Amino acid sequence: MEDESAIQTEARDEAIADAKEKAKALAKELGVSLVRIVSFTESNGGYPYPLYDKAYGMGGAVAQSAPAPEISTGENKYTSNVTIVYEIR
Repeated sequence: MEDESAIQTEARDEAIADAKEKAKALAKELGVSLVRIVSFTESNGGYPYPLYDKAYGMGGAVAQSAPAPEISTGENKYTSNVTIVYEIR
């Protein structure tokens, strides 16, 4: 089994690099300069709050069998979503 922490760190690093490149390109198109990072947030694809099925309402519970998830052997997907807010001039 691979080190999940290292894989998640790599996903975050790639997300940060991608966000920086997009910010640089957008700044160039807008004719502004990036000064400094003023805010950074990260999400690894999980949800910070519980999700509820509309059919049953919030907190409703209905006994129902769900199909087992299909996970192919050797396939995992790691995501990291980052938001970087820059001061511009």
